[in-house]
Amino acid sequence: MKVIAIIPARGGSKGVPGKNKKLIDGKPLIAYTIEVAVASGIFSDIVVSSDDDEILQIATAWPSVKHHQRSQFLASDTSPVVDTVLEILKAYNADAVMLLQPTAPIRTVKNIHEAIDLLKQNPNAGCVVSVVEMTDIHPARMYWKKDGFLTPVLGEHETSRRQDIPPAYYRNGSMYLVTAKAIRENGTMMPKPMLPYVMPFNWLLNIDEPRDIIVAEALISAWKNGFLG
Repeated sequence: MKVIAIIPARGGSKGVPGKNKKLIDGKPLIAYTIEVAVASGIFSDIVVSSDDDEILQIATAWPSVKHHQRSQFLASDTSPVVDTVLEILKAYNADAVMLLQPTAPIRTVKNIHEAIDLLKQNPNAGCVVSVVEMTDIHPARMYWKKDGFLTPVLGEHETSRRQDIPPAYYRNGSMYLVTAKAIRENGTMMPKPMLPYVMPFNWLLNIDEPRDIIVAEALISAWKNGFLG
C-alpha cells in the first residue's frame, strides 16, 4: 500500500494565531509532526500544506518533505481540509492518505505503523481514525441545554456508576488514514465504516485555545521524558 502523509498547517487561527509555528518546548509545533512522519520511513511522500511562507520555510529543514502552497480559498476558517487533500492527490499517486495534524503532536512511529497495518488488515473499512477512551469526561455526564433546562445526552446512563457505563471514544485529531478511492468517492476524511486506533488518554493534546499552549508545554515535555508512558 502506497501511503502519503499530508500535514495541513494553516497560518491563520482565531483561537491561537500562528499556533503551527509557535515554539513548544524549544521547537516549532509543526516540527513534532514532520519529525515523526520522516522517522516512520513508511510514506512514499510527505507533504506540508500551508498558506504561510514561514511554515513552509520551517519545513525546508527536512529535504525529503514536499511543499504545497495552499491558496487563500483553501486556507480560510471555513475551508474543509478534505478539499486541500483532494487538490494534493491530483499531483501524487497514492493508495491512501494519512492526515497528520500538527495541532495534535503527540504520536510515535509505532502509532503510524500500527494504524497503517490496521487498514491493510481491514480493506473494507472506510478509514482508520485515532481516538482515546474517555472515562470521567463521558457523554453520560453531559447535557444538552434546551429552553433553559438540562437534558442528558445519554439519559439511560445519567446516574450509572462509571464502571457500569459503556466506553466512549473521542477523536484526538492525531491521525486520519483514508484510502484515496474513499476520499474521492465520499469527499470526507471520515468515510464509513470507521476503524478506531486507540491511543493513550494521557497523550491527549489538541491545540485549539490559548490554554492549550500552556498545557502543551508541560505535556510534551513530560511525554518526551517518558513520564506519560
